Amino acid sequence: MSWSNVFYIDPAWKALLGEHGEGDLRSFLTWESGVLLESENGSEVWRVSVVDSAGGGRTFYLKKYFICSVKRFRRELFRGAFFGRSKAQREFRNLERLRDFGIDVTTPVAFGEERSLGRLTQCFLMTEEVPESSNLDEVLVETLPEKKPRLSKLNRQSLIAMLAETARKMHRNGFVHRGFFFRNILVSGNRFNRIFVFDAPRGRKWPSWLLGRKPEKDLATIDSAATVFFRRTERLRFYLRYHEIERLTPEHKLAIARVLKLAEPLRARQLRRLGQHY
Repeated sequence: MSWSNVFYIDPAWKALLGEHGEGDLRSFLTWESGVLLESENGSEVWRVSVVDSAGGGRTFYLKKYFICSVKRFRRELFRGAFFGRSKAQREFRNLERLRDFGIDVTTPVAFGEERSLGRLTQCFLMTEEVPESSNLDEVLVETLPEKKPRLSKLNRQSLIAMLAETARKMHRNGFVHRGFFFRNILVSGNRFNRIFVFDAPRGRKWPSWLLGRKPEKDLATIDSAATVFFRRTERLRFYLRYHEIERLTPEHKLAIARVLKLAEPLRARQLRRLGQHY
């Protein structure tokens, strides 16, 4: 349990941000320069740019979370509002953990949380922007349909391979993301040759004896909107690559059935959010 204010900034970024007067908790919480991208449900997302010593620009995303109502406090009571670490701290630590697994993530820069008598009032997380990147859902809805069929097929195959490898690395290290949706994956470059994971505050690392079928929830979230954008054979190829197998066993078929069952209640909502018909 954390009863007092918490602030941490990666030493690699401390000098740069300190030069711009952003060297303590209060300066981050009151930071309002840049572009406000989102402001809803007790949170804000800012896109901010600073100039480094070489005259180059560095761009960051600053997320702020506010506990500004009794209802929200009750809902978040055991998720950092009073007991445990804040959402910002959990995501920062999870991004560090995923990076240690060899998974590309949005680089965590700093986090902080402000408390009053142990009660969380607000917190923040800052990450570095991934240049020339888009959310996977944007790529699938807007970019791929404009490509030639052959190139689109090659891009989908590349995405399947990267998604399967990322999921395998997470789960073999005992980590479950619990929000492995298209919107929480960035695709970098015109050739879609790298993916980056972010927005993982609900993720958790489990000991092997407790992991059980929990990874199937991640497989369900990634499949929840896949029916529109990937063929059935491509979704099967993802599963085969994830398990590094060439053909399904009866046990794998049962596992796929469980994944599809978990994905079903998520599917309609995800496709509506992407403007797709279910």
